[in-house]
Amino acid sequence: MKVNELSNMLHRLRSIEYKLTQNFEDKTGFRLTRYQILSFVKENDGCNQEEIRKFIQIDRSAITRHLKVLEEKGYVTRERNKDNAREVVVSLSDFAKSELKKCHRKHNDNSCILPINISGDQINKLIELLDIIEKEI
Repeated sequence: MKVNELSNMLHRLRSIEYKLTQNFEDKTGFRLTRYQILSFVKENDGCNQEEIRKFIQIDRSAITRHLKVLEEKGYVTRERNKDNAREVVVSLSDFAKSELKKCHRKHNDNSCILPINISGDQINKLIELLDIIEKEI
């Protein structure tokens, strides 16, 4: 692949990512990263902040900032682990559970969030390609 082809592909990927992320946020009312955090905490209630950080793959200061915002909005609670004071345990609030349920009911059909006509098979193929790229870099 030529350098200009690669740069064009990377530019298009960035542009598409931006548009899809904006659309997701506009439709759901959640920033994508914060939605991922809430979903992870929902599935792993009582998890520690480091587990979330590793799952989301962002640095420590960024996860702290996101969790601070989510805590201020009443979505999560953070407490020091009684057995290990260096760990911060994160739990989902009842308010967050309710808001996530509303979001899922309202947007159960992904076509209203994803503004393109793409099949489940096509999404799976794209995920496979992304997995290959991610493993190679």
